[in-house]
Amino acid sequence: MIIRFKGAVLAATFAALGAGTALAHGGGDDLNSASTFDVTRAEALDIAKAEGVVEVWEVKARRGVWEVEGADSGGAKLEIEIDGDTGEVVKRERYRTSGENR
Repeated sequence: MIIRFKGAVLAATFAALGAGTALAHGGGDDLNSASTFDVTRAEALDIAKAEGVVEVWEVKARRGVWEVEGADSGGAKLEIEIDGDTGEVVKRERYRTSGENR
């Protein structure tokens, strides 16, 4: 019985460590995809900054793209999707702030 208990404790410890590792990498990232991308996370951030992102809120790897969320210099929310293999911007959305003129 003692051996089984130790095994259960070890299993729970490894499960907790695995969850912590996932959270440290962004939680929602598709880590398998990110590891196969030709474009690194740092390069994706550089591309997003070239598209006007000055404040980065979140970076995720999903479905073959880097998703970068942040704000532009005027405070408007920007969402940029960058192809993980080519570095091409495949989506750019800007959301107006409540104080902006249309």
